[in-house]
Amino acid sequence: MSLEQTTCEDLKAFERRLTEVITCLRPGTIRWRIVLVVVSICTAIGAWQWINDPLTSTSQVSFIDSLLNHLFFTLSLLILGLLFLTGIHKRVVAPSIITQRTRVVLADFNMSCDETGKLILRPRPANS
Repeated sequence: MSLEQTTCEDLKAFERRLTEVITCLRPGTIRWRIVLVVVSICTAIGAWQWINDPLTSTSQVSFIDSLLNHLFFTLSLLILGLLFLTGIHKRVVAPSIITQRTRVVLADFNMSCDETGKLILRPRPANS
């Protein structure tokens, strides 16, 4: 085998593996996005109900009592906070993080990749 054939096979194997990794991350990413959207909507609905409560707007109830009166909002907000503390913001964008880091490494070899993991070979710079 010549050096060019070996290099071409190595690039194809790298591209297949990168595409496989990105493809495998997509279902999990979609699930985490759905979880984040649902919890965010629940928090927004709870906040709307909390803001529009006549007892809250007249300051007849303390802040803690008001939160205890609106358990839906309180629980939604706690779950949202826990999700962010456990790193949902990284799980939602995991494929783009991997592709961006791969692009940084591939730039040294005059290559890049698209969002699906396919390699993009750039023309060699002209020698001056």
